[in-house]
Formats: sequence, structure tokens, C-alpha cells
Amino acid sequence: MLIKNNIVYVYDIEIFPNLFHCTVKNTETKKIYLFEISERKNQGLELVKFFLEKDKLFCGYNNIHYDNPIINYLIDKSQYIETSQWYDICNGLYKLSNTIINGDISKWKQWKYAKNFLTLDLLTMLYSSKLRVGLKEMQITMKFHNVQEYDGDFNKPISINEIQKLIHYNINDVESTEELLYRCKEDIDLRLGIEKEYGVDVLSKDGMSIGMEIIKQKYLEKTHKRWEDIKDLRDVDGLISLKDVIFDNISYKTKQLQDILIWLKTLIVDPGRKGLEKHFLLDGLEVSLGVGGIHSVNTPSTFKEDEQWGISDIDVASLYPSLICSYNLYPPQLGKEFIEVYSGIREERLQAKREGNTVKNLTLKLSLNGLSGNLQNPYNFCYSPQTVMKIRMNGQLMLLMLAESLIEIGCKIIQLNTDGIFLKYPKSKRQEFEEVMKTWESKTKLVLEEDKYEAFYQYAINDYLAISKGYSESKNPKLLKKKGLFIDKVSLGKGMQPMIIPKAINNYFANNIPVEDTVYNSKDINDFITYQKVNKKFNIEYNGELITNTNRYYVSKNAPYLYKCEVDQNGNRSRYITMLKGQGVIIVNNLDNIKDFPKDINYNYYIKEAKKIINKFECVQLTLFE
Repeated sequence: MLIKNNIVYVYDIEIFPNLFHCTVKNTETKKIYLFEISERKNQGLELVKFFLEKDKLFCGYNNIHYDNPIINYLIDKSQYIETSQWYDICNGLYKLSNTIINGDISKWKQWKYAKNFLTLDLLTMLYSSKLRVGLKEMQITMKFHNVQEYDGDFNKPISINEIQKLIHYNINDVESTEELLYRCKEDIDLRLGIEKEYGVDVLSKDGMSIGMEIIKQKYLEKTHKRWEDIKDLRDVDGLISLKDVIFDNISYKTKQLQDILIWLKTLIVDPGRKGLEKHFLLDGLEVSLGVGGIHSVNTPSTFKEDEQWGISDIDVASLYPSLICSYNLYPPQLGKEFIEVYSGIREERLQAKREGNTVKNLTLKLSLNGLSGNLQNPYNFCYSPQTVMKIRMNGQLMLLMLAESLIEIGCKIIQLNTDGIFLKYPKSKRQEFEEVMKTWESKTKLVLEEDKYEAFYQYAINDYLAISKGYSESKNPKLLKKKGLFIDKVSLGKGMQPMIIPKAINNYFANNIPVEDTVYNSKDINDFITYQKVNKKFNIEYNGELITNTNRYYVSKNAPYLYKCEVDQNGNRSRYITMLKGQGVIIVNNLDNIKDFPKDINYNYYIKEAKKIINKFECVQLTLFE
């Protein structure tokens, strides 16, 4: 792979008190380079020379925070490396490694921010700092053939006999990082497009960071200020009176909601997400209203379109950006120029969307959506608790106004959630239904979007299967909207249940296919696999042996149990806890070991797990007719 006309080299390092090892792979030639500093050899200067060569871009996973500073340290200390003994070099690298891991950046920031070589960090590109996942979980969710965790102690000297095992582990990490690199091609292309369009380096930045970078750049251009002028600006922090943030156009017809509004205006709340939570019944549906947003409390239920009732999902188009622009909501420390910049970005995005400029459209979407999160980030120059409170409180109160008007004409609210309403509406009142939406749009300055459905299977607020109009005839899978436990496709870096379970549930509801048929007919072992990662304070035992703490497995007949346990200083094991109650498992950390589709899969387990969910729906439906 080439990025910016540079060959991409994927790399990863491992450090022990007596060993430094670095594996590098050329993504064009596939050649692997191994660099080592130990009692066997000292290739420190070779590595320094390699990393300083032109036309190379070094890609890793968490390399900006860890690997890059280590390499920059070696570059900085190259003269020292030339004259020093291998064990002194290893000791210095080991101390630096621990300093980085322990988080005192003041002691190593000079090497973190050094620009000795071009770099790409897939971790910081994919995830914000609060959402980051480890490489092992990434390996599992992208179905990498070998999920390998090193079972030695990085804080103890490694024996010469163990070094080759460590190198094999290191190479495996590099191979998996390379595969992730290719899977991220669209993300990389977008960032290269952003760099070309806006002249900013965002290759290793996540979406929210990119969005804020664009906002910052445009704001500085608008105001002719420098970054130093605004970087430390913050709005006043502290308690907030809700009567100062609730808009004048918020009003209700029913006494119940009028009383709630009056009560809200008496409150002084903390801007944190747990500063307020109010539960009440709205036409028989439990609703939770709070600082973090509005949502209903839902239980398993089935809704189907018929001659009398239609099913719709009404969403507010770009709720938070729309509120910001329509009501001139901006951080007071940045002045009215900020809303001019933000509104300009919104118009520019809409224009790009109309013109089919995908890069620009997606970039500016990141800017628009990234602001609300940073309005509550005390480390960001946009920080404004008052502003974010106005956005969130009024957004949910407006949605509640819409729900009230819909109930008034005979609609049944299925769920409320942040920026949308699922509902049943009387087909005989379709015209009134549309008039309610138009009136609400006019009053709130917001725009509604509607999707229609044939059926809606709701397990909980964020767990549902919605079958769009037209699916029955076309069987087009794109017409199935899946959330939560109904998602039957693994997403990178996200938790993974056995996909055969949601596949069986979805087939049952959408296609009337028995659970058993879906389960028995699958010949993809990945459908049956899940994984568990256990805290290092526990040990993992399987078949009488202690194994690694991250394991991928399927449920099998007559297989050993997987346990977590505690091990004392003498090696005695105690406090056994079964990882999967009542079920034996076959560990498949290396998929290459599976030559043929297994005959020992415990199909009954997967069938029962799927039916547990289905039965929740059917039991509820039965009680309705008793």
C-alpha cells in the first residue's frame, strides 16, 4: 500500500528488561524485517537507519502513544547506542516503556511529539480516547485467523529459549495490523481527501477530532485569531437553572405535561448526565426524561401493519445541528462569529451533498455532529455546559410536544428515543397525522423524516428489528433495520455474540423460518464463535491448564469447561468460576487448526439461546389475548 507516495510499513515492538524487539513488514513487497537488541545481537543502529530512510510511512496500532516514542528515543540516543552495551540500552528502553505505561507524559513527551518519520496510528484513527479497544479484540472481531496473546511476563527477563516464541507473537500482531490497515482503506482515503481539501493533517485522527479541527480552522479564519488566543477559553461551569435554558416555544396541552414543564423550570441541576431523571407514564408508556436525553422504557412487544394501523418511525433530521443553527446556540466565549461559522459549515455540507462531493459531505458531517460532544468536554475550547443543556433539554421537550399531539389524534407511541418516535397511527387519520407533523415543524423550526414499516419487533429501547415496507415482496435485506441484540453482523472492535443467534431470530421473525433450520444449515464456524476477555487479576484454566486471558471459542458437546480462578504465590488455584455456565467449549484462537467444519457443535445451546429471546415476545403476545 502507498499513502502520500510513501510505502507503508506496518510495525510493532516488544520490550523486556533484557530484550527489545521490533517487527516491520513492507506492505508492497511483503518482506518482514526483524530488529533485536539483546545478548544475542544489537541491531539498534540498523533500526535507526531504517526508520530515517525516506519514502516510508510507518503504521501501527497505538503506536503514537507507545511505539513511536520508543523509536524516537532510539533515534535521539543513536550515539549512545553506538557506544553502549546491549543490557544498558535494554534497561533504558524498559524504564521508558514503564514510564509511558504509567502515564507521566512530562517525562517522555519530547519523544512522543518528535517528527522523525511519517506515521499512521490505526487506533487513534478509529476510536476516540474513551472508546479504544485492544488489538486482540480487534483481531477477534475482524475474524483474524490467529488470536495470539503472549503468556509471558513482560516485567521479567526473557530467556533466550523464549525469544523465538516472542518473535512469532510479534509477527502475528504485525500481520493482524496489516489486515486491519486494508480494512480501513475507506477511512484512510477520506482522511487523505480531507487533507487535500482543507490542508490539515488528520491521518491519525478519529472522526470527532477531525470535525473539531475543521471547525477550529474555519473559526480562526473568520475571526483572524490565533490558536493561542482561543485554546484555553471555556464557558462558566457550575449549576444551571432550567428556566434559563428552556425555550419560550415549549408548551403543552395536557395538564400532566404542563405540570412537568412548570416543575422543570423550578430546578437547578448539574450539567452532568445524571443531573436529572424524571419517570412518568405517557398514554400508558413509561418515559424517562433527563439531562442526557429522553427515552421510553420498553419491554418485548410486536407490532404489525394491518388495514387499520400503519407503523412509522419519525426522526428529527440532524436534531442537534438543527437546534444549534435554528436557535443560534453557541459557546458564549467564542461569540456570534462561531454560529456564523457553524451555520456556514452546514450550508456547505448540504451543497456538497447535492453536488455528490462525498469527501466534503462526510467531512463536514463529522464537524456538525462532533460539536455537541465537545460542548461538554472541559478540555475543549468549545466547552459550554449551558449551551449543551439548551440543546438537550429543548430537543427532548420538543419531541415530547410531538408525541402529545400524535396521541391526541389517536396514535399509539411505541417508543421515544432522543431524536425520534416509533408509533402506530390510524390509517383513517393519515391526513391529520401529516398535518400534526407540519404544524410541529413550523413551531419548532425543525424538519421531520418518516420511514414506514410492515412490522416492528422490540425487545428493549435499543434492541429491535424493524421490517421496512416492501420487504415481504422483495426480501431485500437492506429493508431490515437491526439494533442491539438483533444485529447479525460483527462490527470492528465491538463485542461479539455468536452471530447464529441473531441470524436465527431475524430469520424467524422476518422470513418465518424455524430457528432450527437456520442453526443447522449454517456451515460457517464464525457464526458459532464468541470470545471473552478476562481481567489480568484472574487466571484462566482450560482442561487443567492455565491459558491466556483472551479466548475465542464455540460451545461444544462433551467439551471441557472454561474457568477463571485465582492463583496464590505458591501456585495453588481457588475460587473457580465457570465462564459459560453449564457449557463446555472448544477454544479456537487459531482458526487454521480447524480443517473441517466441526461435528461437535452444541446446536441445542444456540437454538435455546435464540428461543429465549423469541419466547419473550410470544409470551407477551399470549398474555394480551388471555
